[in-house]
Amino acid sequence: MVRILCVMDNVVSGNKGLEARHGLSLYLEAGGKKVLFDFGQGKETWENGKRLGVPFDQLDYLVFSHSHYDHCAGFLWAEEYGVKGCAVLGKEEAFFQEKYGKEKEWSVYLGCGISKAYLWEKTGQQWICEDVLALGEGLWVVGGFERIHPQEAIPARFIREAARGVMVPDSFDEEICLAADTGNGLAVIAGCSHPGIINMLETVERKLGQPVRTVIGGTHLLGADKERLLWTGAQLKRLGVELTAFNHCTGTEFVPILTEKGIRSGYFGAGSCLYL
Repeated sequence: MVRILCVMDNVVSGNKGLEARHGLSLYLEAGGKKVLFDFGQGKETWENGKRLGVPFDQLDYLVFSHSHYDHCAGFLWAEEYGVKGCAVLGKEEAFFQEKYGKEKEWSVYLGCGISKAYLWEKTGQQWICEDVLALGEGLWVVGGFERIHPQEAIPARFIREAARGVMVPDSFDEEICLAADTGNGLAVIAGCSHPGIINMLETVERKLGQPVRTVIGGTHLLGADKERLLWTGAQLKRLGVELTAFNHCTGTEFVPILTEKGIRSGYFGAGSCLYL
């Protein structure tokens, strides 16, 4: 059995004792392992986790999908809540480069504010994944996504500091996702899907040799035009995806499009839980 619990999201689902804040954190039990995937941007993530019974001191892995603040800055409060676990991140050089969003004449800092030295000090053990990394039986981290579909080009506003004062387009080479064997295909857990959710799912299928049947997390489709949403829905249908639990940077307009295509779908806000 695979259990997935949304600890932090932009929206709270039902449980009014939880807090919502722009960001994402998901707790996963699969393959005999306990995993926290992303950490939101603040202390609220850990308070939600306490209310939801997440065993912070029993975590096997702390997975960082990419290094934007709304996914990783919350880790700065991890020690306060007794969090234990091995850190797992993607391409190391890309992860620790400073991230920005270009807004007209200026740039806005989007990084998580965590240095390599700080992360290494607080976790003690770290694993780097640039391809496929097994975490447990039927549980993997996947990175190194092939970029095939032009529809999923990364917006030009995302930039990174390649060298002091030298800004270049951010290709999010550090981005990783989780994949869990449910017994009925794979469940893929994504943070923001900057490389493109279809690019990511196709890469996962090629590398693991199994079909993806469930997709959970962020897709960066918030604000996408109708054509992009329809194209993505059609591609998910082509791949044989049966269930989606999108949230965070996906928005809510995608759900009815998926439902029309016969894909079971709902918004996976904080407090939502799936058993697969």
